[in-house]
This record gives sequence, C-alpha cells and structure tokens, in this order.
Amino acid sequence: MSVEPVCIGDSICLYSEETDGFIYSLQSSDVFPELAVGTRQDKVKPLIPDLQAVSFEVCVANRYKQDKVLRKLSNKKGGQDQYALQNAFSQAKLAAKAENDDNKVEMVRQTGKKLLYGQTIQLRHQFTKKYIHASTTLTSRSESNNMLVELLSYNAKNAQFRVMPRYKVKAEGDVVFIGDQVVFESIKSPGQYLHVSRGLFPPSFVYSDAHELGLSVRQSGFSITRQKKPEKDDQNKLRAGQLIRLFHKEIEAYLVAEGLFDDEVTEDVHFRLRPVSQTNPKTLFPSTSAITYWQFELEDKSLEGGLILWEQQVRVRHMITRKYLKISKEGKIHLEDSNVDPMTVFRLHPVIREKDEIEYETYCRIEHVVTGKWISTSPEPFEAKRTSSNNAVSNSMASLKWTQANLSKVTSDDDMKYDDAFTVQHVEDNLVQIFNFMAGCVPFIQKLIAQRKAGKTLKAKQAHSYVQALEQMCNFMIVDGEPSKDRQKLLRNLRLVELLVRLLQTPLRGSSDIIHLQKVFAKSYDVLYHYLKGNSRKNELYIAKHIDFFQTQFDLGIPNLEGDIGLKAVHMVMELIKDNRKIVDRITKEHINTFVNLLTQKKNYQYLDLLSVLCVCDGMALPENQEHITRAWLMGRNKSVVYNTDLGEKIDRDRGVVYMSTDNGRTWIALHEFVAKQDDSVVDNQKFLFLTHQLDLFGKLCFGRNKFAIDVITKALSYLTWEEAFLCLSNEQLPDSLRAKYCDLIIAMFVDIDENVSVLDRIKLTFVYDEVNNNADDEFGKV
Repeated sequence: MSVEPVCIGDSICLYSEETDGFIYSLQSSDVFPELAVGTRQDKVKPLIPDLQAVSFEVCVANRYKQDKVLRKLSNKKGGQDQYALQNAFSQAKLAAKAENDDNKVEMVRQTGKKLLYGQTIQLRHQFTKKYIHASTTLTSRSESNNMLVELLSYNAKNAQFRVMPRYKVKAEGDVVFIGDQVVFESIKSPGQYLHVSRGLFPPSFVYSDAHELGLSVRQSGFSITRQKKPEKDDQNKLRAGQLIRLFHKEIEAYLVAEGLFDDEVTEDVHFRLRPVSQTNPKTLFPSTSAITYWQFELEDKSLEGGLILWEQQVRVRHMITRKYLKISKEGKIHLEDSNVDPMTVFRLHPVIREKDEIEYETYCRIEHVVTGKWISTSPEPFEAKRTSSNNAVSNSMASLKWTQANLSKVTSDDDMKYDDAFTVQHVEDNLVQIFNFMAGCVPFIQKLIAQRKAGKTLKAKQAHSYVQALEQMCNFMIVDGEPSKDRQKLLRNLRLVELLVRLLQTPLRGSSDIIHLQKVFAKSYDVLYHYLKGNSRKNELYIAKHIDFFQTQFDLGIPNLEGDIGLKAVHMVMELIKDNRKIVDRITKEHINTFVNLLTQKKNYQYLDLLSVLCVCDGMALPENQEHITRAWLMGRNKSVVYNTDLGEKIDRDRGVVYMSTDNGRTWIALHEFVAKQDDSVVDNQKFLFLTHQLDLFGKLCFGRNKFAIDVITKALSYLTWEEAFLCLSNEQLPDSLRAKYCDLIIAMFVDIDENVSVLDRIKLTFVYDEVNNNADDEFGKV
C-alpha cells in the first residue's frame, strides 16, 4: 500500500469495495445530475470512458452564503418593486463575486496541505466541474428510502462532507493516505453517508447497468486512488489524462479520426492537412476541432495522471471515439476498444532531448513497442467515406462538400525517419470544458433513440427532462447573445447532428405518446436552428444533405399544440438556406412547389419567409426562382393563400380607403381597422404577421427589377396597385413600420423598373441559338 498522503488540491478516484467499481458521471446537463458506481472494474487498469469522468478534485469547504442570496434573488419574479429588486441583485452579485474570490485564494493557500480524518471538504468532478451535493428534499432514483446525490455547479452546505475512516485502525486527526478506505458523512445531514445502492438504476436511465450513489444512514466504504497531484511548475509539461493534439510538423497535418463513442467510427485514423498560411490568419493558431483531440494513458497504471517521460510506455486514446490507437502486426494503423491489448502501447522519442519530462510544443517521434514500427506519413490521399457522395447527381444535396480539407493516409515504417516528427499541442482549458459539456449531452440522446427503437413509451416527466436538456444545449451555443462557432462545431465533431436526425426519423404518427414526443422533436429542431445561427458555411453545408428529410416534416405534428414540429422544421430550414448560394442552387422546383402547398394547409408567415430566402441570396436576385414562385403562389389555382387588398370604390365601400380580405374576397375590412385588431387575440396577430411577411415576399419577388413578377403583382392580377400602395403610405392611421414596407414596395415596383434602367446596365453578350429568330438583325443590330 502506498504511504503517500492525500492532499488538498489532489485529483482522486473513489473505488467502491462493495461493487468493485469507480464513482463516475458521463452527463453534463443539469437535468441529469446523477452519479453512478461501476461494477467489476479492474482497480489498476479499468476500462473507463474518460479519465476525467472518474476524477474528483479535493477542495476546501467553500463559503456559500452570499452566493445563496444571489441565487434566491435571481429566481424572484414580478410582484414587487423592480427597482429595489434590481438594486439588491446588483449588490448581491458583487458580494457573491467577492466571496468566490476569497474561496479561490483560500483554495490556493490550502493546496498541498495533508488531508486529515474529520476534516470537511468538497469533491469537484473534473469532467463537469460540478460539486457532489447531497439533497435533503429529493429521494434516490433507485432506492426511495435514501436521498439523492447529484452534481451541481454552486457551493452549498449540501456539498460539504466530513472524511471519516471506515475502520477503527484510523481515528480523527490522522492523515488520510492513498489506498485508505474512507466514508463521507454529510455536513448538512449529520449521521448520513455517501452510499452505493444495492440495485441498479432503472432501465430508463443512461446508467442502467450501474449502481447509484446516494445518501443513506448505511455507510459505504471507498478506496482512494490518486489520479493527479498538482505541481506549480508542471503547467507546461505533458501529463497523462490531459487533452492534446498531435501535429505532424513536416506535412503540417493533424492526426485525426471521426466517429462517436458508443456508436461507430466513420473515418479511421488519418492525417488532416492544415498548412500554415500568412493569408489565412486562422491557420496560424492551433485547430479547435475536437476530432484532433487525443489523450495519453500510462500503460501500467491507466488511472494515474502523472508526468509522462520520454520513452515511457503509453496508450494513445482518441477523445471523440474513445478508442485506442493500434498498429497491427501487418503494420496497419486503426482504432481499438481494448485498453489491455499490447498492440496499443507506444513510446515517445525526442528529436532533441533536454529533460526527461515532455514539454508542450517539443518535437517527438512515436514508436510502436511490440513491432518496433514508427508512425509515418504516406503520399497517398486518404479516401474518406463521405467522398462516396461524390457519385451522386452533381446538383443534388448529397453532392455538397462541407469541407475542402486534404486528407492523407497514416502508415507505419520499420525505420525511423528524421522528418516524421510530431509536436504535442496542449488543448486550452476553455476548449476542454466546452468539449466535455457537449460530450456529456450525447448519452441521453443515444438513450432516447434506443428507447424509441425498442418501442418504449415516453412518459411526461421524462419528456420534460429531455426538453430541458435540449434547451440547455441551445443556450450553451450562444455566448453574450452571439453564436459561438467553437461550440457549434462540436455538434459536427460529435455527430450530434446525425443523432438528432436519427431521433427525428423515429416514428411519430400513431404513437401513444405523441403529445410528449411532439415537444421533444420540436426542441430538437431548436437545437439544430441554434447550430445554424451565424455565418458558418461548414455548419450549413454539413447538414444540407438532410433537407429532403426535413421537408417531409413540414406538415408533421399537432396543429395549435405547443412546439409545432412542422413550423420548427421550416424555421430551421429557412436559417439553413438563407444566403447560402450552394444550397439555394440545389433547391428544385419540386421543393418550391412543396413549400407553396404548405400555405394551402396552414396560412403561416414562416412559410412565406421560406419562399423569401429562395428569391434573394446574399444580395443577389434569383430570377428563375422568383418567376417560379410567382407562378406557383400567385397564379396558382388556389388563390386563397394570398391576402387581397383593394380600393373601397372598386368593392362598393368607402372611397379612398384601402380594404383587405383574408378569405379571397368574401369579406372585407378596412386596413387600418384590421391593423388595430392585431393585439386583441393571437389569431388576429398571426393574420397581421402574415400580411407583413406577404409584403416582404412581394418585395423579394420584385427584387432586382424582375419585370415578370412586377407585372403580375401590379397589373395582371392587381395584388398591389400604385393607388393602393400610395394610400397606405400616406395613411397616418397605419403604424410607421407598415407604411415603411409600402414605401419600399413603391420603390421596387413603380420606381426601379425596367423602363427606368439604362440599357448599359445589363448587356447581354450570349444567346441560345435556337431562340435566335429571323429578325435577329432587327433586334440586335446587323453584325
């Protein structure tokens, strides 16, 4: 047994002697805060999903009262003096910040001091950066006679525990050593201890094959294993368990793989070339893509997070797939599940050796221990599976390439080559945290998909939890009101886009739990919408291949129910198409006809917005789409999908007043009276929104001086004449925003038109031969 003491600031792993497993958590969402305990795990070399998932930092008991006041004030709503509430909130925020700063100073002061039995501590989970809390109001998921233990991000008395010896060979005041068996007594509930449940989690939980950590009067003993001991001068040195990138310096490429843990490996190990270019500032900085993240584990003690030395035997683990790098006897490099396979063991050799420790950004070569081969590059390009879509029709969505990165094969060589040198790059802490959060969202989505495939009925409480967790994902992708690309791209890297699409493809109609599923599906589209916000073309092109499926969901769901799936899908697809010419050019006339037909089923302004983004792309008019939408929408058989306006004198009403009809001319109402009713009910408000967005679509159809659309709207079908537009513009009873729309339409339809354009603005130099008639000389001039 080790005689090393446990110190404040150490990262430890807790091994249950009852189940022969470690305490861990794989979920980051606040909705799923449970802690699980594994079974039948090797104490020295366990197969665990992530070293951070079983690691807990020993922290001093933090002060928490000011933070508690702040949380109470933040939860208060209306019904009182808002000024006084805001003032109290500001003061509490400052006090909580000062308290938090004091906690950090105290933690630094205490770091390195020996932990004593009877001392009060907090345990901070390294994967989620949350503290273990013992609830006093909620019961355990698996044992109703015990209390719930959960991971929460704030300090509280519930998060404080007294470390006590399990056996009488140790007493209070003695030093806690590595390997000791201890129990943890709650400070909030004296006489109750952290306890491992006898049974497993219920089948509906992610940890259905594990025991639950709860709070009980019965004690459970835990053996302490040290994962990491912090050292002041080790920040720039390579440690086991830390996330790193492997960058091949000669060919300027990252060692990567693609796929998802507990799912599949879509692209095996290969090099992703990322040449440094002065003209592209992004390449001057390390990649933030999670497919480049790896983790070293010590071969003999995989739990330890100590310093890695040159020529020490290690395993290299890919963080996205959670598989190990392996070289077969034939020299082929791929990923492997097992953490005991001798073919997954490597050594790092320095190019220039100065110290025994490995510092970041130093050059190294990677040797395979069993075969003696070296990881090397190959001149052959790596054929990714996604390139199979290149065989698709050239103008189809499947043919879109979301990345232009060059890929190269990774191979092994019997001889060490001088230029096969890698730099070990450290992954910044903020990138690690956001990666862990998104990786922690994967398990509950995978669980929901498995339940749907198994035909399990979704309960209301479960659906509410899933909706809350998905909402947290939406909020996570927005930072200070702006979308964060580093966070959004994790949905690509972790294949969360595919998981959500797979969930949405599960049957909905005819399900007994359709009301609950409706909300989950609608919130899934919200996640995809937040993924698309901003100007990331990669994000848009990556998801574009699923447009045909999303289109089938436009009429899905229960009308007038919270979270209409169809409208959510339309909203997301509109964000996907908007100002992306590559995608817009692949939208066919059949797609447009489908979008127009949606208006016959439900008059919703979001369908008009969907047609609008197909008329103008990034400031450029798309005449072919404009004309087709004009024919399909305005000249189609079903004209009830358009709100009509007309002058009073033409329909036997008051002269000089513009009237409108929402039912194809059966009833009429003065426009100013219609607008005044918009706030009276939800229905009237929706009608007003439909009118304003219809005017926006008129403007998009006429954008770029589209003569055909202008003639149809102003003359042929008289949807909006000059007299109507001018009267609306001059009517002070209408809101300024609506009058401004009519002003824009007057410019687009009656000012900036063909007759008001110089012939030199549009010079046509090419013609279709079959369309050139005998009078071509008269039309174009003699050659």
